[in-house]
Amino acid sequence: MGRGFQDIRMTRRGALAGLASLPVLGAAAGCSEQADLDAGEQGRVSRVLDGDVLALETGLRVRLVEVEAPATGYRDRVGEPWAEEARSVLAAAAVGRQAQLWYGGLSRDGYARALAHVIARDEVGSEVWLNGMLVRQGAGRVRTYTDNARRARRLLALEAEARAAKRGLWAEAHWRVRGLDDLEDAPNFVIVEGEIARVGAMVGDGEAWLSPNGIRFEVGERLGAGDVALAVGARVRVRGRIDRRDGEPKIRVTHWAQVEAV
Repeated sequence: MGRGFQDIRMTRRGALAGLASLPVLGAAAGCSEQADLDAGEQGRVSRVLDGDVLALETGLRVRLVEVEAPATGYRDRVGEPWAEEARSVLAAAAVGRQAQLWYGGLSRDGYARALAHVIARDEVGSEVWLNGMLVRQGAGRVRTYTDNARRARRLLALEAEARAAKRGLWAEAHWRVRGLDDLEDAPNFVIVEGEIARVGAMVGDGEAWLSPNGIRFEVGERLGAGDVALAVGARVRVRGRIDRRDGEPKIRVTHWAQVEAV
């Protein structure tokens, strides 16, 4: 185990240090004031199953939405660095605490887990947005979906802060932002940075083709307007799963939060 794991395990309060100063985590984001989300179930957190999955005493399992932590129990993600540490961060912040679920899109996955933002009360009564806490602590990366990207802007800002500070998983070479010539051992879900070489159009979703010579975007009509101008010469980060079935690697792009201007 690295030094980061020892730091995390020290105290619950240590896992939450500094979070109350964040606008998204302080009093303005209290359980009764989540204007951008819909209230869901409440319950005490009984255990943590993975770095981004917890269970309530009611038996409801909850997948923290819009984030992804390194995993411990998935066959195609065995041995991911910082998986146990991420799990410890979530356990320190959540186990034994009263939690309120909030929904911003699809509310259940194929495993009958709730897909939610979770706000938990800490030992002094402060409210902590667990999804944002994981990302800010470097215990997870932002991973959104077409039907769950309500808080992507906030989360991407927290991720950028953690990455700049080399906090948590960002201190591990495995999780680095990859260049276009650095995809060989990329993780299951990857962030790739490069310059746009071409922008075209296609039916359906979009695709980002990853070549050492640049990123070729084929933009689908379902992608939406988004906030990023996809122009030749612009430098962007694209996040998603790499598909190599057609030879050259590509990432399917279904919604704006997968693409960031650098």
